[in-house]
Amino acid sequence: MRDALEKWIAEQRGIASAVVELRRITTGHSRANWYLELADGERYVVRIEQGGVFGTSGADEFEFMRAAARLGCPVARVRWIDTSGEVIGHPFFVMDFVVGAPPAREERALSSDLAEDFVRHLADLHNRDWTQELAIDGDAAGITHSQIDRWTAVYRNSSPIADPLLEEARTWLHHNALAIARPSIVHGDPGPGNFVHDGQRVLALTDWEFAHIGDPTEDWAYLISMRGSRTMPREAWLALIDRVATVTLTDRDLRYWGAFNFFKGACANLSCIRAFAGPNPAPNMAMIGTVLQQTFTSQLASLVAGDSP
Repeated sequence: MRDALEKWIAEQRGIASAVVELRRITTGHSRANWYLELADGERYVVRIEQGGVFGTSGADEFEFMRAAARLGCPVARVRWIDTSGEVIGHPFFVMDFVVGAPPAREERALSSDLAEDFVRHLADLHNRDWTQELAIDGDAAGITHSQIDRWTAVYRNSSPIADPLLEEARTWLHHNALAIARPSIVHGDPGPGNFVHDGQRVLALTDWEFAHIGDPTEDWAYLISMRGSRTMPREAWLALIDRVATVTLTDRDLRYWGAFNFFKGACANLSCIRAFAGPNPAPNMAMIGTVLQQTFTSQLASLVAGDSP
């Protein structure tokens, strides 16, 4: 892989320089991140797809990161992309390496200043005018329905049989879909562990594979109930979001978008079974596609089973 990347990057840059260091820097389930340093001092991250895990596209991630950078959001600069899979055996893209604080023992532990800065940057992402950078299929009223159908397709393509809980949840989400006041860029997986920081400030939002145009409430619900749930209690997140982002979330918002996020996760996780049986037979693929998938489905069922919002 080292030789292939060295040659390919030289072609993209128009300048030859030897690879002096190449090492994997994060485990990553949908993507493997590799640190790459050249003899002339340039440092990059090579983000490699792993068998279509989570039903996401590196090409889409690349475009959202490029758009976010042009809009002034903190994100690593993306450089080049190979969608063919012919260079190193898998599609990948290359972005600049962002120097941050050394990883903490618990990556989801945040100082109050860092948590506040993260909420500020996520709100800023939601408030940027993306319309000159990205396009959406259909009208704003159909965005949420399109996302529900997208994840339904991922699950159905990954499972040989229908899952009655996911089918019922799909119907419930369509029936109870909330109107979007203002479509925005949705990160899709925001929170601790998915940004580079210096201990006090966010330097770059990372892991954009779930990014799309949608309702920003999806991100806030995801942060509170999933990625940020071990960092601080729900009420603390709600107060911080209300104070810093001036976004007030209702129980109805949190229930609907909580259900949506667990549905998205349950559908995406089923893709790991297909990957495990094919191009990516790693133990974590089997665990995500079974134990974690069932956990998400159980959480989803509990939300759907309550009174309609």
